[in-house]
Amino acid sequence: MISLLSRLEFLAIHVIPILVTAIIVANVLNELGIIERISWIIKPVVSFANLSPESGLAVITYIASGNAGSAMLSSFYEQEIIGERETIIASFVSSFFSFLNHLFVYFIPVVIPLLGIKAGLLYISARMFISLCVTLTAILAGHFLLKNKNYEKSNYKKAKKEMKDFKIGVREGIKKAFRVLKKIIPRLVFVYTVVTILMEYNVLKPLENFKILGLPGQVSAIVAAGIADTTSGFAAAGSMLASNAITPIQAVAALLLTSIISMSVIFVRHSLPGRIAYFGFKLGVKIAVISSILNILYTAIVLLVLLHW
Repeated sequence: MISLLSRLEFLAIHVIPILVTAIIVANVLNELGIIERISWIIKPVVSFANLSPESGLAVITYIASGNAGSAMLSSFYEQEIIGERETIIASFVSSFFSFLNHLFVYFIPVVIPLLGIKAGLLYISARMFISLCVTLTAILAGHFLLKNKNYEKSNYKKAKKEMKDFKIGVREGIKKAFRVLKKIIPRLVFVYTVVTILMEYNVLKPLENFKILGLPGQVSAIVAAGIADTTSGFAAAGSMLASNAITPIQAVAALLLTSIISMSVIFVRHSLPGRIAYFGFKLGVKIAVISSILNILYTAIVLLVLLHW
């Protein structure tokens, strides 16, 4: 009981305040359109990948919103402004830029407080590398498979939200933040509590006899929690890290393994329906399948590197 109380105290003092502050700040910045101001970095990428200005506009929009970027790309495709091949390539060029959005609104405010600085930065670096590999693969594909679009900087349009009034932006950002927090915090406390109790009463002890790719048996709890809910997986890993039951590398490896195992669930529940909704059945299935293959491939490569570290 003392151990549980100390773990909950740690959660209340060292994790939740940082989590709440970071999520509020991230949402306020996003509402004010500040995050989108980094969109200038996309120009050389669009040019090398032979994407049209329209596709470039959609890719930039992914920095602010994945849904908005997909909707814009779909609109250009439906209007036959861009073809199927360019639509597929542009959707994957956006991978790293979509990651940038998640970096500010999820990875920094959620993952780092849960995993701690060392494991959190290691996980974010792994995810950044995976998304960068997907984007670079798409850029190279565009360079060799798409005809030169005679990209002109003068015709390039930035995707920017209208700058909102500061007070309105802050108010809307806080509202969105609390809608997110109402889902995350109860789930976080529940998972943290359950994992701490299981460890306190040695329920996870028998798992030490089982190895998953050479990882300690306890990581099966992370995998199980992560398959059910991504944030719960981070919470479980964070709890074990705080108790020194696993190392940061083992925690990150377990989380990457979780993402590979749960890829089929994500594909059926989210990726496939979402892609079909935006791009229609035929093209949507193509994009969803290629996306899963690329993500599994590069995640597996990173996982193998960590396991041999």
